[in-house]
Parts: sequence; C-alpha cells; structure tokens
Amino acid sequence: MNKMLQCLACLVLVSVAGGASALDASGKRYAQMIASGGLGSMQHAAEEIFNQGINDQELLDVAAEALAQNYSRNANGETFVDSISWMCKALGNSGNGRYKELLTKVSESGIHKKARKYCDRAADNLPKKVTPYVVGSVNLDNYKEGGSAVSEPKTPGKAASAAPAPGKTASRSGRDFSQIREGMSQEEVEDLIGPPTATTGHVTGKAFAPFNYRGKDTVRMYALYKGIGRIVYSNDSRYSGVYRVREIVADTAESGYP
Repeated sequence: MNKMLQCLACLVLVSVAGGASALDASGKRYAQMIASGGLGSMQHAAEEIFNQGINDQELLDVAAEALAQNYSRNANGETFVDSISWMCKALGNSGNGRYKELLTKVSESGIHKKARKYCDRAADNLPKKVTPYVVGSVNLDNYKEGGSAVSEPKTPGKAASAAPAPGKTASRSGRDFSQIREGMSQEEVEDLIGPPTATTGHVTGKAFAPFNYRGKDTVRMYALYKGIGRIVYSNDSRYSGVYRVREIVADTAESGYP
C-alpha cells in the first residue's frame, strides 16, 4: 500500500513538473511589463500579446491577475481605460475559456463604458463550461524582475554562454531571430536584437485598392541583418507609423544590403 501511494505521489509530481514551462525571453519581458503595475507598460504588453496572438497560459494568467487587481480602481483616465480594454482584448483573443468568468465580471462592473464594451466582447469570444481562472493564484511579485514562476534548471558545469539550439539563426554577436514573433512592432524587435544592417521597402498593390480605407499593409519594409536574414514589416494603417513583423526569413547568406 505504501509503495502504491509513493508511486501515485511520484506521478503527481511528474505531471505537475511536466505541465509547467518557463516563459521564453519575450514572454518574460511582457510578464514583467504587466506585473510592474504601470498602466502604459501593461497596455503595451497587452497590445503585443493581442497582435501576436500569444496564447501561453502562464503569461495570460499574469495578465488575468493584473486585470483582476486593477479594474476595480474604476478610473476614467484615457490611459487606464485603454490599458484595461487591451488586457481584456488580449485574454479574449486567446480562445481560453478559463478567462471568461473574469472578463464577464469586469464587463458587468461599473467600469468605463469603452472598457466595458471590449471586455464584454472578449468574454463572448470564449467558450463556456471551462474551469475558471482563480484570482490570486498568481503572485505578480515573482515577475517584476523579469523572472518566471518556474525556475529554469541549471546544468552543473554548463558553460555561461551556450551555443544556439538547433533551428536558431544567430549572429556572431549573439543576436538571433528565435526571439522574434509575427506581429511584433519594429521597435520591439530592435530592442531585442538591435538595428538591422540596412533597410529597404516598397509600396504594395493595396495602396491602390479603392476600399482599403484603413490603409493597412500598403507598405512593406525589409530589415536586412547581414549573415542572419531579413525581417519583413507591414504598416498597421495609413494613420499610424507603426510597422509590425509580417514574415521572418532566416538566411545566413544574407548580404545585409539592398
């Protein structure tokens, strides 16, 4: 009997360890921005999670906890409203029903009507009959220094600087495209891996489409990284100067020049 109990305990521990996964570099960055409590940082991180379609549950749980702790402040300032709205949009875009109850609660609160609208839509996007996220189950302090709830194991004798894993395309300076995701802004990419060797671009056929009122994807820009590859950006709209990653092309033969 004791042996059976020991085996069951081992199985539970293995399943818990196997289900947990440390966030990648970008995920840690977004978690830190959300946990910091700054409304501007929270909004930017939520926008990136939404635009990139990130559905990492650990990161989304951080966003859910931050939303739960902040929406009741019930402020009407533009930054507060936009931050809460984007947090709801990011969670609603995940397709994970565990956030439905929280989003519904926020939408039914006395929050500003703009945020209420986005939170209500986000809740409607999620499936029913899913075990809800439990508010308080994430300690945001664990993420404020860019850490993770799960510690990454250290291998004894492991060199301080490891070689890139298979599939990564890294330069001699350590920059690599594995950190980049589609939907990231140009500013975020350059903050992660630095500026390109050169850039070039062109207007697309969508610039002449009569019903493309928003003006999205009318310009393509190419960031060329010598010996690494190129990143293709597309403009968000004709009304903003934001460019987001559309395609990532790894190519060690990239010359870095147009």
